[in-house]
Amino acid sequence: MKGIIKQTIKALQKHGFEAKYIPSKKQAIKLLLREIPKNAVVGIPGSKSVRELSLDDALRTRGNVVYDHWVKNLSPEQSLKIRKAQLTCDVLITSANAITATGEIYNMDGIGNRVSATIFGPERVIFVAGLNKLVLDLESARERVKKIAAPKRAQELKIKVPCVKKGECTDCNSRERICRAEVILHRPPSLTKIEVYIIGEELGN
Repeated sequence: MKGIIKQTIKALQKHGFEAKYIPSKKQAIKLLLREIPKNAVVGIPGSKSVRELSLDDALRTRGNVVYDHWVKNLSPEQSLKIRKAQLTCDVLITSANAITATGEIYNMDGIGNRVSATIFGPERVIFVAGLNKLVLDLESARERVKKIAAPKRAQELKIKVPCVKKGECTDCNSRERICRAEVILHRPPSLTKIEVYIIGEELGN
């Protein structure tokens, strides 16, 4: 595992991403709170990894404005408004479905707000990813989504799509399909600063 971590970070840096390894979740939280200004408006799109760090709560507690559409009891209108606000925040914190040892960041999305915000809008984008998100190449990244990330997420959402029963993607045409927009970051978009923190524990699906 140490080999793929080093290879991945080196490849990401070669491609222009700021990338570093953090041994633990606890250290990651401390570093992120130090790196994110207290007056920054922070967007957190759908990301189980970010919530497992409890970073959303930590940021709110110290006074940051946080755009988070996973807050309970939001109306559909309120949720949509927050998703749109994430596109213009100061700092976006999210994760990836996979990060390749060849230096790409891979994401699949259902609505599109999560992936679109990583391309353009926020001044700064921070990816946090556990060791479980590291793969060898883009083919492996797609396989990870089809066999692990998408079925698990669909199961959590309790939606009726074939991958919940079969345990892997069937490339369905279900109305509730969550795999709709594929985004691969080969390099940081020209106007967006992107940082990648690889954490030495498992995070998210």
